[in-house]
Amino acid sequence: MRGISLEGNADLLAVVERGPPFWRWLDGLRARFAARAEQICSSRDRAGLVAALAVGDRSMLSREAEDELSASGLVHLLASSGLHLAAVIWLVRLLGKGLWLRTPWAASLRASVVGAALALPFAAAEVLLLGAPWPAVRAGVGAAVALLGSALARRGDGLTTLALGGAACALLDPAATHDLALQLSVAGISGLLVLARPLREMLPLPLPPAAAPLWRRGAEHLLRLGCATAAASLCTAPLLAAAFHRVSIVSVAANALALLPGLLAIPIATALVVVDALPLWFIADGLAGFTLAAARGFASLPFATVALATPGALAALLWYAGAVFLSQRKLRFTGGAWAAVALLALSHAPETMRITFLAVGQGDATLVQFPGGGAMLVDAGGDLRWPGRFDPGARDVIPALAELGVSRLDLVVLTHPHPDHAGGLLSVLDRVPVGELWMTEDPDPIASQIRAHAKAPIKPPHETEISGVRIEVHSHYQPGRSINDNSIVLRLVHADVAVLLAGDVEALAESELAQHDLRAALLKAPHHGSRTSSTEAFLRRVDPQAVVYCVGAGNSFGFPHADVLARTHAQLFRTDEGAVIAESDGHRLTVYRF
Repeated sequence: MRGISLEGNADLLAVVERGPPFWRWLDGLRARFAARAEQICSSRDRAGLVAALAVGDRSMLSREAEDELSASGLVHLLASSGLHLAAVIWLVRLLGKGLWLRTPWAASLRASVVGAALALPFAAAEVLLLGAPWPAVRAGVGAAVALLGSALARRGDGLTTLALGGAACALLDPAATHDLALQLSVAGISGLLVLARPLREMLPLPLPPAAAPLWRRGAEHLLRLGCATAAASLCTAPLLAAAFHRVSIVSVAANALALLPGLLAIPIATALVVVDALPLWFIADGLAGFTLAAARGFASLPFATVALATPGALAALLWYAGAVFLSQRKLRFTGGAWAAVALLALSHAPETMRITFLAVGQGDATLVQFPGGGAMLVDAGGDLRWPGRFDPGARDVIPALAELGVSRLDLVVLTHPHPDHAGGLLSVLDRVPVGELWMTEDPDPIASQIRAHAKAPIKPPHETEISGVRIEVHSHYQPGRSINDNSIVLRLVHADVAVLLAGDVEALAESELAQHDLRAALLKAPHHGSRTSSTEAFLRRVDPQAVVYCVGAGNSFGFPHADVLARTHAQLFRTDEGAVIAESDGHRLTVYRF
């Protein structure tokens, strides 16, 4: 195994062989529960949350709801793992022990044995009900070890139990160790076990005495919950940064103040799988609504998340070393050293102009990072449909911005409203602070939707300067002309170096552009290298040293066209072979593949 993965979709599916009857019955049970939730709950998102908590089915949750849960740090409620099992098993064990102590046989057998015997089948059933994802299997093995230890009156050890659960998953399938959900589960629980208590001890607040008033004990519970969340967040941050390029910084407050309703909803939603009672549905719906509202509130805070690049091996090692030091009383002062190093790294500003042509499939997305700071994004496409089957903004552009250290865009330019240029723009405008948005006056429905969605000021393209780089506009909008020929064409001038970003202009617009001074060391080929673009007169006028073609791998259009390649006398780069980077120090331009 080399870690190679394939992502795709299919329009036609054929069932080759059906699975075992038990799994088909279980899948049917989960599907019927999800349908019942959608029928009864007051909104589809509430139904989706109830179904996720009960049977691990997240299909009804909207992308917006999942994004809000993620930004608020409450998304772990959706993870089919230890939280679900803990809530169910704790309740079953508590009820079992309480009922056993009220029987005449209570003296003959310890209540902990009875509680464990009752909870074990529920643990197995819960793992199966959730669809047996690896985090649930890990939690199920850990729960079985803990319950058996309790029944045998053995003192439990959290790290040993966690290690046994993770090892069991690896023995069942070695590939499980590459499962991100399992990695997050193990890292988060490790943080809870190792760091939660030390973090509480670091707070300058004394523990409440045994006879403390109720409000003081309640405040202590919130503090401990916040410390537990912080501990889990510290240990999962490198994994989240590598996978999603952002972490929530409001998760501690969100979990301290809003986690309880979600926790209460887990056993209630699970009980509904067996007992279809309307009062329970009413309670589950209300708790789900409160949890979603809390997630929306925390996610709406302007500082809810921070974008992070993928940490390297050394950075991750230092991070976890710092976490270990925090757990040791004598070494906690070293945390300041890691913070100082991080601040120094974040304060570094590039001294060159760096242009990254992102590999977003059959579409355009170009990020310009200016000397000394500042950034501009030109287009955010990658799909030929609107709306597409996937979001190139969320999938490609936003992670790339985080990876390149861009947390704010001074300027976003939509060259023209075609899906392969605008496909990911809504997500970018939603998640990244933007100074200005440049668009033409085109009345196309895609353009109208983006105008209605944008929060940043919308302005027509105009010449300006950012961090010493002059941005020239060499196009103008003409009603009645094709959308491609009305593309915004930008020329970036960094001292002696010029770069031309030509949108999707074709022969008609190119003949007009050829009247301007278009000389550029680098040309972003117009219209992906279509035969109707890159005319000989246009190429002579630009006279580029290098040309970048933004194309998708194996695209059905045959871009870039052989005729265009034949008449282009320059070094050629294509984004279907990976992202392309151009760097200018104002005197020389260097172009290379990522």
